[in-house]
Amino acid sequence: MKSIGIIDLGSNSLKLLIAEQKHSNKINVLFEKKHQIRLSDYYIDDIPNLSAIGIYKLILSIQSFKEKCKLFNCEKIIVVATETLRKCANKDIVLNEIKKETNLEVKILSGYEESYLGYISTVNTLNYNNYFLVDMGGASVEIALIKNKKFKNYASLPLGPIPLSSRFNLFNRISPFTKNEFKNYIYNEFSKYPWLKQGRNLPIVTIGGSIKNIAQIHICNTETYLESSLHNFKMSYSELSYINNKICNLDYNERINIKGVSKKRADVICASSNFMKYFMLYTHSKKIIINNYGIREGIFYSCLEE
Repeated sequence: MKSIGIIDLGSNSLKLLIAEQKHSNKINVLFEKKHQIRLSDYYIDDIPNLSAIGIYKLILSIQSFKEKCKLFNCEKIIVVATETLRKCANKDIVLNEIKKETNLEVKILSGYEESYLGYISTVNTLNYNNYFLVDMGGASVEIALIKNKKFKNYASLPLGPIPLSSRFNLFNRISPFTKNEFKNYIYNEFSKYPWLKQGRNLPIVTIGGSIKNIAQIHICNTETYLESSLHNFKMSYSELSYINNKICNLDYNERINIKGVSKKRADVICASSNFMKYFMLYTHSKKIIINNYGIREGIFYSCLEE
């Protein structure tokens, strides 16, 4: 198989993966790039619409990624978008502008497709039979129940760290009252999916930069971790809860000085850690497992199956 370029238009960043088949079903990553553009910062109106400058920045990044794909002689370029464009009222205008300026078609993934691609990525890169899969993007969270390596149920929730941080004002030090409000709100959302109880006590495999940043904070502050990759790194509930309490009791300026905290995520990291803490409590899960790969790799593996 020749190389394939996969562009993921996410809520917190735009990412490019260029890869080829190595042997059997293994990926040989040729190039990766990330542009940190929080598209929700360019919403206008309550509807919301993506502003002209937001569309412009989006197109510039896609054009840059397309040029990189040309350098690697990609057989095809696949462009996908998730929650930020899913809920965008003027998405047709956005897609038409991207097509006009780059000649690339963008597929807006449904919540199911996003969740299933995360599953495809996980089942090909980690060896676990039964688990919850939690893919935390900037604007949404996809949750799936995996039993005997089979995709059983899923939910797509608009509860990513960006909207949760805004809803509960989690940018600075968080009061006990706010934490309790957050917990009640999250638990009410979870209760809408009775199948979550079928996975009680299962581990949680996680996808997403926010969760990886929490693991990096834990590593930097509690132990020496020699591996270069976080893939298959494990954290217990007590370890995650400790990090959650540590960062949520600080204001933003104090938080960015904690070793391991990404300055680009410091404003929303508490929403991510709170969500994971309460999801672990709700499902009685004792550990989370980091999957370093996500929907881009899931798309690549899906191409191999075609």
